[in-house]
Amino acid sequence: MASETQLQEELKLAMKARDMDKVYVLRSMIAAIKNMKVEKRVDSLPEGEIAALVRKEVSKRTEAAEFARKADRADLAAQNEKEKAILDAYLPQLMTAEALERAVRDISSELGTTQIGPIMAKLREKYSGQYDGKLASELIRKLG
Repeated sequence: MASETQLQEELKLAMKARDMDKVYVLRSMIAAIKNMKVEKRVDSLPEGEIAALVRKEVSKRTEAAEFARKADRADLAAQNEKEKAILDAYLPQLMTAEALERAVRDISSELGTTQIGPIMAKLREKYSGQYDGKLASELIRKLG
């Protein structure tokens, strides 16, 4: 998982190596982190929130690549795929479906409910940035 300091160091290395794709991606990530810190009025963000920001940036790149392919813009699609690959290196390993299901069941029995809201809140608290939210909500619906 990436911290803001690690991203700053990686940016310096990328600038020295003149890896402009990586420089661009890291600058946008650092800017997103700074914006989130200003928004929340905090000095630093926990790694879980940074991971969530990275995931958000990855999904933006994935969506942009899809639109570029639909518009027959292979160059833009390739650029977005390259940026997505750079961002993927800063993501924590996602929980497997089995581990996520086990976590959902444990939290459900701990809370004594099968409602999506409370279970998702507890999941975010315990495993922030380590699971697929869409899969988690599907598993919770199956419980209910």
